[in-house]
Amino acid sequence: MIKVNHLSTKKLNTGQVFSYGAGNLGLNLFFASISTYLLYFYTDNFGLTAVAAGNLMFLVQLINLVINPLMGVLIDRTNSRWGKFRPYILFGCIPLAVIGILTFTVPPLDASGKLVYAYITYILFNITYAIVNVPYSSLLADMSNDYHMRSRISSIKVSLGQAGGLIVSVATLPLVHLFANEANGFQVIYSIFGLILILTLMTTFFGTKGLGQTASDNKAQTGYAKKPNNLPITSTLKALIKNKYLLLLLVYIVVNMVSLATKNAVAVYFFKYNVGQPNLFSLYSLVGFGILILFVLLNPIFVKKIGKRNVGILSQSIVIVALGGFYLFHDSLIGVFVFGGLSYVGFGLATPLLWSMLPDTIEYGEWKTGIRSEGTIYAAFIFAQLFAQAIGAKVSGAILGAIGYVPNAVQTPTALHGIVMMQTVIPIVGAVIGILILMFYKLDHQTFSRIVEEIKERNEKKADEIQVS
Repeated sequence: MIKVNHLSTKKLNTGQVFSYGAGNLGLNLFFASISTYLLYFYTDNFGLTAVAAGNLMFLVQLINLVINPLMGVLIDRTNSRWGKFRPYILFGCIPLAVIGILTFTVPPLDASGKLVYAYITYILFNITYAIVNVPYSSLLADMSNDYHMRSRISSIKVSLGQAGGLIVSVATLPLVHLFANEANGFQVIYSIFGLILILTLMTTFFGTKGLGQTASDNKAQTGYAKKPNNLPITSTLKALIKNKYLLLLLVYIVVNMVSLATKNAVAVYFFKYNVGQPNLFSLYSLVGFGILILFVLLNPIFVKKIGKRNVGILSQSIVIVALGGFYLFHDSLIGVFVFGGLSYVGFGLATPLLWSMLPDTIEYGEWKTGIRSEGTIYAAFIFAQLFAQAIGAKVSGAILGAIGYVPNAVQTPTALHGIVMMQTVIPIVGAVIGILILMFYKLDHQTFSRIVEEIKERNEKKADEIQVS
């Protein structure tokens, strides 16, 4: 009898884990920039109205309805010398960096020409981002099949990603302001970010050699050469629909990301117009991201004590209390920093969770339907993220337009209050809904372990049948 160990924990060294996480640092330089600065860049540098910029960001993101599912299907059918995930990282990193730089470049065109340019560059950015990020993210599921190990890998990945976010939030505006105007500053700074993106993704490519399912990998793990997933797309989509825990996470990420995208989009506006000290945004981000990274690293400890779902509920409860205090004391710098800092405790605990919970739904889906499709599941997840970010941008632009926001001008009391509401009340509502969604998520450690064992038994039986035949 051939012993099968399809779902056993793979042995990983520290270098592989950190090499994998390095790619997230580079990717997050641009992902965090889209949520933090792109709306501001379009309104205060590009010359677009808030409504036009919000509509642009929303409409362009609709392309992910097509490109993300296609990437997922393509990954599940890939079988190359570099595995099924890594070739996209290798060949996609340079185009992504170039397009990212062009997205934050103001061309010498008239107003209509700039609008067309913005649409073209942002469309290309979303396409190249999907080509790299979907396989990059999908690689995590292949690194380990252990419930707690996935939390540790996700924690390191997210910590390095948040380091990229910290660089974006703390360093971008001060560096941009070193130049004669913000437009030139953004172009130079994002050229540097593009170089970092290439270096970190190449680190991921070379540092994760051997990871990614291939026919030979599967034969070593299962006792038979498992071919790439060549099922019809309709069968794969039906399997996704039957994966109730994946669907719950997708709804959660949309609600959570819409509220956070709205909050992040106006953070720089809050310090520029409400506080009147735009440079304080960098200090606030430094404090906040420092706290966030600390609790990202502490996340596996909390998960081991109370489980992933309960950590999620705890994190959202902290966000509700903290942003409630922020709203009440937003006129005080002490209140802003104290309650804003407390909110980052909640964000830090929550940020790695989805990346460690999502791989668990892959095993659940395989157990439920017999179909294992990492690429398609991660494509759906990343699409939900980007779509939510687009909705957040559209909502932010619409609200800014509705409250009478005028770029680079003294804002009315109505506009200032609206910015505060976007910074606090909208994410509070998102956190409340998030808690309600997580109440239905029952895929805990005990249930997951049972599912893994049953899948292992099925694969052993299949390997025996093949061996006999």
